[in-house]
Amino acid sequence: MDRSTILSPADHRTPIPTPPLLNEGLMHHRAGRLGEAEAAYLQLLDTDPLNAHALHYLGVLSLQRGELASAADLIDQAIRLMPKEAVFLGNRGLTAARLSDPVTAAAFYRKALALAPNFANAHNNLGNALLVLRQFDEAESHYRKALELEPRFTDALLNLGRLLETVSRREEAITCYRHAARLVPDDVRPVIKAGTLLNHARRYAEAAVCFEQAVVREPKHLYALFQLAYAYESQHRFDDALTLYRRALALSPDSAVLHNNIGCALVGLARYDEADESFRQAIRLDPALSESHDQLGMSFLRRGDFLQGWDLFEHRKTTAAGLRNYRRPAFAEWQGEPLAGKRLLLVREQGVGDQIQFIRFAPVLEQLGATIDAWVAPELAELCRCMPGINQVLTEAPVQEYDYWCHVMSVPSRLRISPIPCAPYMFADRTRADIWRASTNRLAGDARKVGLVWAGNPDHYYDAFRSLRLSALEPLAEVPGNAWFAIQKGPAQAELAGVAQHWPIHVSADELQDFADTAALIENLDLVITVDTSVAHLAGALGKPVWVLLAAQPDFRWMMSRSDSLWYRSARLFRQTTLGEWTDVVAEVGAALRETCP
Repeated sequence: MDRSTILSPADHRTPIPTPPLLNEGLMHHRAGRLGEAEAAYLQLLDTDPLNAHALHYLGVLSLQRGELASAADLIDQAIRLMPKEAVFLGNRGLTAARLSDPVTAAAFYRKALALAPNFANAHNNLGNALLVLRQFDEAESHYRKALELEPRFTDALLNLGRLLETVSRREEAITCYRHAARLVPDDVRPVIKAGTLLNHARRYAEAAVCFEQAVVREPKHLYALFQLAYAYESQHRFDDALTLYRRALALSPDSAVLHNNIGCALVGLARYDEADESFRQAIRLDPALSESHDQLGMSFLRRGDFLQGWDLFEHRKTTAAGLRNYRRPAFAEWQGEPLAGKRLLLVREQGVGDQIQFIRFAPVLEQLGATIDAWVAPELAELCRCMPGINQVLTEAPVQEYDYWCHVMSVPSRLRISPIPCAPYMFADRTRADIWRASTNRLAGDARKVGLVWAGNPDHYYDAFRSLRLSALEPLAEVPGNAWFAIQKGPAQAELAGVAQHWPIHVSADELQDFADTAALIENLDLVITVDTSVAHLAGALGKPVWVLLAAQPDFRWMMSRSDSLWYRSARLFRQTTLGEWTDVVAEVGAALRETCP
């Protein structure tokens, strides 16, 4: 909402005659006693029907009450009597703005400014009209002129910030709101505006500071409580987030979104039973809330209830994020129809690990009589071309039509088969594998060849828990008989330098251009030890021994408590018991290495 300002009785800029009744009306008006003010203005007009100021202020009263047609008529009468009164013109412009007529509003503001160029309020209000008209440069100049004239004009600062947001100048907008917050420390508007932008920018710690200030000033400000809880949750301060969400829930007990977010915070704490009840309550309040259906679906999958889980998991595509990100080709989506003689396109979604995990169903679909093409991430293309069941691999949107398309992670909900096919279904290119065989044998000699990945995608919501520092794995270096190969990609590679003196790890990642290269390397390793990332799925899909290090609230696909995987026969799972604590996991992995030493 714009911050256009009515010119109140205290704001007149030119000397006016002050008959007693007008003085009486202005006194009541300034005090907010609108009924008494109206009576005084009307009494004055009974004796002086052409008193322009009384007409104007009656118009202002109507404007304040939302009686816009009356306001326009009264102020127009005043302008006809005194056409060069800038305040009248300014408030007539504001009336037009409230009537959703920004063109007329801008015209009145310009007339006011022609008469009074230093009229800060009119500059601010003209900026608002121009912002609606998307004349951004001129709007900015008027906001800045208003602030030049009145540096402590908070509404102009807030409006300037709003414009800067609109034109994607977020940092300048944040600066603007912070300036406003310093000018009016008791006003929560600027800190809430700044905090909201900081949350959007994923600068959650800074956002939390803003919303903490707002909540101190207004402890029952629902939006501030919610946003502060969200900022805490996004920093994985789940207990703190729960406290704030529940405070907000006390103010709005029927909020499905709050119940949903409480559930998400409980998932972060691995309190799954409580989380499920929160998601169910959210659905009871808002049956269309896809986020809660999606979360409940993942909970069913985590518990091994696949039939209910896959159906609910389909809601991932209609969440706010899903509607933004999911690709939907123009031809028919497969809903489980017979596939004999049909051409089906499997469509990529989510991360590379997800695509590796679910592409396993391509041979099953082929056995149903379909010709299967797969649209995958570019780095998977060469690997998938070697996979049985896939006719053709695409890396960009299809230019031809198929009989059907299906998101790759939706196939289980359409097939409704059990058990999950878990035999190896990906295969390394023989030529690439032969090259790596010579290299790994030379480097390892007679030692067991162990690949290592300690960090996943830094942009993943739970990466702070899924990944760990390489130094935390140093106890593994003490286990004899192993030759170590880093499969790690990305910024975490830099951590190798810190252990190089006492833990020799062969650096392989620079030679891995795509997942076909990674598969060829893994084919020549005896074991892969990895956190939950795409390499875990790749090693499992190849049927190679893989030990997966899992946080205390792992992704749904690793289920609950199991040390094996229904998805990959060759996988062994090592689970945290305390969120964020890897010491026991590393000790367990070290013991397993010793027990399995050749």
